[in-house]
Amino acid sequence: MKYINFHIFIFFSISPLTAEINESKYKGDWPTKNIDTKVVKSNLLPVCPHDIGCRCTINADCTNNNCIKIPRGSYCFPTTGDYFPDFKGLDQFDELVDIYDFSNQNKYILIEMAAEWCSPCHVLSNWITFKDEEIYAHKWWKEEYNIIRDLVNDQKVFFITIQVQDSYKTPSSLESLEDWYNMYPHEQIPLLADSDYGVRDWMRTSGYPTIIVLNDKMEIVQ
Repeated sequence: MKYINFHIFIFFSISPLTAEINESKYKGDWPTKNIDTKVVKSNLLPVCPHDIGCRCTINADCTNNNCIKIPRGSYCFPTTGDYFPDFKGLDQFDELVDIYDFSNQNKYILIEMAAEWCSPCHVLSNWITFKDEEIYAHKWWKEEYNIIRDLVNDQKVFFITIQVQDSYKTPSSLESLEDWYNMYPHEQIPLLADSDYGVRDWMRTSGYPTIIVLNDKMEIVQ
C-alpha cells in the first residue's frame, strides 16, 4: 500500500455503475449488503506470526510479503490486494454498523482514518461538507484530490470516516461522533468509532487523516 502526501492515495477513475438497491436497516440509511453470505478474508485481530499487524523482520515473515519498518518497530502492513478486516463500529446514530454492508454495491469505498483532535481532518470535513476553500491553501493538498468531493456528493463512491480518538486523544465514543456530526452534518458519510483501536492497529496508521481506497469486494486497490 502506497501513502502519499496527507496520507491519501487516490489513483482510480470512476465509471457510473448501477447497484442493486435494498431497503436499509440503519437509521443513517447506510446500505445493506445484497448478498446472503458475507465472505471475510482478513482478520481484524492478527493471528501471529505472519498476519497483517504482526511483527516481522523481512518480507517473507508476512503472508502478503509486506514487512515495513516504522519508529515503533517492523510490522506486516496491508498492501494492494489485501482485504479490509471485518469491522463493526458504532455510528453517529448509536447503531452498530457492519462495514461489510458497504461491499458488493458496485461502488468504490474510501475509508478515512481520522481523529477529533486532528486539524487536517477538520479541514477535509469542512471542505467535503461545506466546500470551505481553506484546504486549497495547504501544501499537502493536491489538485488531483479535488475529485473526491464530487464523487461523494454524487454518490458515486462511499466515504466512511473511522474515528479513532476524540479531542482529548482518548478512544472515540458516541459523544465524539455526535460532536463531529454536529459540526459536519453530511448525510452520506457514516462516522464509525474505532473505540478498541482495532482498525488503527491493523493499518498501523501513522498520521491523520489517512485514506485508503477499496473496491466493492473490500480489497485495497492501486
